[in-house]
Amino acid sequence: MKTIFAIFAVLSVMGGSLPAHAHDWPAPKPDRSSTLPVLKVADNCYAVGQKLAQKRGARLLRADAVGDGQCRVVMLVPDGQGGRPRREEVVVPMR
Repeated sequence: MKTIFAIFAVLSVMGGSLPAHAHDWPAPKPDRSSTLPVLKVADNCYAVGQKLAQKRGARLLRADAVGDGQCRVVMLVPDGQGGRPRREEVVVPMR
């Protein structure tokens, strides 16, 4: 609590602003290079899951990459008699 009061005291003496040269300090840049490949794989698996669900007349719940160029696709497949759909999980190659 004393630290907060000390900060406010310093800012009030300075006029409540940062020094004039503060805008010249370099700003850190985020490293986004590691996120791009993950997004590509997720997009490809999702597209594979959409095609598979459409082919089976199902509703896609999720599609994840599981490694080695494979995708795990989870979907709800109708039973064909008007009952509850069944949950189906398959591992397919990423095409």
